[in-house]
Amino acid sequence: MSPQTMFPLVGLLLMGLGWPMAARRVPPNRWYGLRVPATFANEKVWYEANAAAGRDMMILGAVIVVVALVLVRLVDLSDGPYSGVCAGLLGVGALILTMRNWRAANRMLRERQHEPSRKPR
Repeated sequence: MSPQTMFPLVGLLLMGLGWPMAARRVPPNRWYGLRVPATFANEKVWYEANAAAGRDMMILGAVIVVVALVLVRLVDLSDGPYSGVCAGLLGVGALILTMRNWRAANRMLRERQHEPSRKPR
């Protein structure tokens, strides 16, 4: 498969994987979602953090699709530089997405731990 085909497909895959998370349709599990200690500690944090991570995944996927399709049309790049730019965008984007959402999940858990507990009436 050529890089000019692979990178747009990877972007579409990220968008497809991000949608169920953004829609809060992924319950806590071991395989899929933002699986960090904070999300496993609290179910509400799981859904909130995964919704944010899913939105970020969809945005990253859309950016990769656009860059991959536009880059191949605007610049006459051989496979090496084209792949390098697209892979760099994917790698840096995924790293930023992971760190941003991990920190957000930790923040959400801290906020939940400081909330006064409500007793049922």
